[in-house]
Amino acid sequence: MKIAMTGASGYIGSVLVPLLLSEGHTLRLLTRKPLPETTPAGITFVQGELLAEAAIRQLVAGADAVIHLAAVISVDDRPNKTLFHINTHGTRLLAAAAQQAGVKRFIHLSSVTAYDQAPYDEPMNESRGVVKTTRHGYDYSKAVSQAIVLEYNGSGMEVVVLAPTAVMGPFDRQPSLIGKAIINMYKEKIPALFPGGVDFVDVRDVAGAIVSALARGTAGAVYLLSGEWVSLVSLNREVGRIKARPVTLRVVPLWLVFSMLPLVRMLAVISGGPPFYTRQSVYNLIYSNKKIDHSKAAAELNFRPRPFTETLRDTIDWFKQTGAIK
Repeated sequence: MKIAMTGASGYIGSVLVPLLLSEGHTLRLLTRKPLPETTPAGITFVQGELLAEAAIRQLVAGADAVIHLAAVISVDDRPNKTLFHINTHGTRLLAAAAQQAGVKRFIHLSSVTAYDQAPYDEPMNESRGVVKTTRHGYDYSKAVSQAIVLEYNGSGMEVVVLAPTAVMGPFDRQPSLIGKAIINMYKEKIPALFPGGVDFVDVRDVAGAIVSALARGTAGAVYLLSGEWVSLVSLNREVGRIKARPVTLRVVPLWLVFSMLPLVRMLAVISGGPPFYTRQSVYNLIYSNKKIDHSKAAAELNFRPRPFTETLRDTIDWFKQTGAIK
């Protein structure tokens, strides 16, 4: 199958590309970087931005399927109209070009954050409503992008949307925000914990679901890809167990976490790096559903997420191999 893809250099893309190649697919990848002098067998590159219409048309020309992974990700507390425009308008440009080019299957990667996760202790499936905010942030951009791409289902193109929870696992080269948190926990650089947690899903299982969705799944459907909800306290405990050096951290109240935000922002300005945490990143942990149902993906995409403990151990082993932790 000839597959056009955005976001191939990202975390999920870096795991997905080798998987697709191993199954005999040929790939055309959108890249913002200068074109390499040599490319691996089965891959061609198209240079351009997600909002560059000419590059997008070149990317999808002659493709059997499109996989749309690219998105600007942020947990910044400030509204970001540029992020919103890139994520939403880029999705519309890509979907419209794909349909016009005669693409048969369009796989769009959304996010569980596109959904209203409250009430947090009640089972949540694909029938749950999307976030109600209109604030120009990442969550809202994913909700709008998801709605946009579903408008293009039909007229010869089948659209399937996959919405994973917090993605974790090996091969995290950047590393991701979650990867950095694991590294800091292992290195005992986390001063304290606070109440909250999140549902984690293995990057390899997400990549596998994307491959499955190329041939399986109902056109026009959305599939939640969840794994296991884990509290910060349990995560830290499991990291300590793997390290064979348990570290018990104090759990501080949320009012203290929020009251420290001005200091956290000031330290980030001084260091020139990102803040240790933001209000939005805390919200993502304290307002997360504990019972996200992936039974639809299991039934229709053969989605079988591995245990969280296996994912965490493989993640730590990967960081050891790359020297991120010792």
